[in-house]
Amino acid sequence: MNQKIEHSLRRAVGQLPRPDYQAVAQAPVQRMEVHDYVTRQEMVVRPSRPRLLAAAVLAVCVLALCVGLTVYFQFFQIYSVVDLRVNPAFAIQLNRQDQVRGVQALNDDAEPILEGRSYKGWALEAVVSALVDDLIVNGYLDAEGDKVDVAVNSQSAEHSRELRSYVEGLLDQRLAGLSNTGTQEDPANSTPAPEETTAAVQTPAPVVTPPPTPAPAPPADPVLSWGEDGLLTREAVEAIVQARTPGAQLSELKLDEDDGRLIYELKYWDSSWVEYEMDLDAYTGTILKWERD
Repeated sequence: MNQKIEHSLRRAVGQLPRPDYQAVAQAPVQRMEVHDYVTRQEMVVRPSRPRLLAAAVLAVCVLALCVGLTVYFQFFQIYSVVDLRVNPAFAIQLNRQDQVRGVQALNDDAEPILEGRSYKGWALEAVVSALVDDLIVNGYLDAEGDKVDVAVNSQSAEHSRELRSYVEGLLDQRLAGLSNTGTQEDPANSTPAPEETTAAVQTPAPVVTPPPTPAPAPPADPVLSWGEDGLLTREAVEAIVQARTPGAQLSELKLDEDDGRLIYELKYWDSSWVEYEMDLDAYTGTILKWERD
């Protein structure tokens, strides 16, 4: 019985029509407007090319904004302010890296000292040294124990304490050097202490005391002269050096530019053959830096 059924099915399948494959493949297919629960499938929406391009541009803009904000907060934003007060008062503005972004005058006495100068980009140590030299030249500081008041305002309390300690150390070192220079004792004029003796008391011979050596008069203000280009002449530079260190010999003089400002960089020897370095404003002769080499 089973064999008869199988034989009948095979014969029925063999008699079925066999359509051409190309005809079946090219037959038009009508798209279904409504899917049933069997044919339903989730639609996959792929982003178009303009959307991908817009997303890439937005990502680049966000990255550039982050980089720009980082650079601004690190190098351009005012992070700390150091106030130096004697009679002139100055406010030194610093970024997060403690680089000087500018110096402002806090009263009328400080404005002539800062006139025509830009300390932007300078190191803090160089600015403090330059301001102290200007205060010395203008008679606001001397070797009589003058003190510079320091106040620091920073976005970090710990950094504020560290910065104030650092600036006070710079000032103490600079003013101590000034005091030692002004009060250094000349060994030639020092009187040796009397030697103790255990010998019998004898009538001392009369001691002839030489007249005291008069103290040298303070140097007069240097007489300055300018060339046709408006710059100080070599003679004027030598006069400034002699006013600072009498008997000095100029060994090197060079004109240079620093942050748009023309300066003279020079070296000289004092009478004890100690070498010093000095930077001068090429137009005004103001001492910007003076240190022992």
